Amino acid sequence: MEKRMVKKRILFIAHHNNDFDHFLPLIVNYKKDRDISTKILAFYTKDGILKNKLHKYICTSNSIELDSMMDICHFGKINNLLNKIHLFVLTHLKEGEKTDSRSKRIKQMTAGFIKSPLNTVLRFLHYSFLRYHVISSIFLLTQKNINKYIDSNNIDLVIIDQRTADESLIDSKPINRFIDAYTGKIDPMNLVLLRFAKTAREMKIPILMMPHGPQPISKPNIDPKNKLRIEKLKDPFRPDFLFLGSEKELSSLHHMEGIRSTFYLGDPRFDIEWINYLESRALDVYGPTVTKPADKKVLLYLMDIFTYDLTNNFEYKKRMHQDILSLVNYFPDLEVWVKHHPRDVFDIPLDDFIVNDKRRSIKQFGNDTDTNILLAKADICLAASSTVLISPILQRKPVIFYDKWKEVLQNATSIYDGVSFKASSRKELITQCEKILKGEYFIDDAYLEKLYRDVFSGNYLYENMLLKYNTQIDKILETYKIN
Repeated sequence: MEKRMVKKRILFIAHHNNDFDHFLPLIVNYKKDRDISTKILAFYTKDGILKNKLHKYICTSNSIELDSMMDICHFGKINNLLNKIHLFVLTHLKEGEKTDSRSKRIKQMTAGFIKSPLNTVLRFLHYSFLRYHVISSIFLLTQKNINKYIDSNNIDLVIIDQRTADESLIDSKPINRFIDAYTGKIDPMNLVLLRFAKTAREMKIPILMMPHGPQPISKPNIDPKNKLRIEKLKDPFRPDFLFLGSEKELSSLHHMEGIRSTFYLGDPRFDIEWINYLESRALDVYGPTVTKPADKKVLLYLMDIFTYDLTNNFEYKKRMHQDILSLVNYFPDLEVWVKHHPRDVFDIPLDDFIVNDKRRSIKQFGNDTDTNILLAKADICLAASSTVLISPILQRKPVIFYDKWKEVLQNATSIYDGVSFKASSRKELITQCEKILKGEYFIDDAYLEKLYRDVFSGNYLYENMLLKYNTQIDKILETYKIN
């Protein structure tokens, strides 16, 4: 057998842009003259992650390479060809919009085909490829393939984000796995991710779970269906090491309680140096393609997918959107940029509440534009619960926290409670916007320090989270012994 390299190697398994964002600070940091190398495996392919221009720029400039899971399945050569076709589809596909009803989706598809038959065909191919990836991962990604990949790459540690699944489902046969995924018993991405991690553990490779991000809102019975699902798990998959942002996160991760190797190290995405690095790189990537008018201030609305009440009241959330976007009716020198959540890009009609000559003062951005370039350009950032609001707060930029949702969500608390610039109604929203435009914005150091301690378990403001992660991971690699 080939002699193992002295240099330790970490495998990051990224199944979505979101968790790749969590890993990227560590990956970039490990590329800087360290005795540890990294390997990134993307589920299902790397093309979906590298479609993001900022991701691609950072990976290229730091010589970071990604592997695609589809390339290590059986029929690798065929999959490689299909991946190239899928890349063409992703490159030329215009982002689709989501709606709140099936009838609207049918109308949208019909109108879309009339307007652009090619894009409709590309969208169909895209979803067909995604379904093929799911089927391939269930039937063509065998334990032998996984063993071979881990062994050939000399992996010493596997890092994934927080996921939960019943191990009896993970261990099931291919046909059963297919039925479980099809009937919704298990998310197919969780199935693949945790099968891979379980096989690595059987090869005596430790598994480390990273934070999935702080919970912006806390309330009793926030998600009873999810709570019931976790309680029904026969034997939930648990990591060997668990990293969390703060001790408060464990209250929503009951299935993770009792893991001795649990560390509260913060979220590396919100390390202040990393935040500034991302914005500077975003300016390099997008340059003049995202511009703000010279004679106006820009308010960036960071949307989210949080369900503000247990009945998923879409109409109520729509009214909140209207409160925010209608600010252009009151402020002639204001432009509103809407950054849709990556998983919930949809159309917000403006006809019934925005003055005709003000509609050009609203711009909506989907997944084709990285959030960091918008953060870098914005004068004011506003959110109802998005954790992205943490970045401008830590940078001491003007922010508005819009907590009107507390009208329908009783006994709820938020990590942003206590910020001086918050609004609970349209009237208060206008007032706070007026203050900021007049230059009256300030953020209290005591609030910042409390936010940092509550969300990141930090001992002091702007603590170096990346250093804490590096130190602890180094200890794991040095001291972990095979049982």
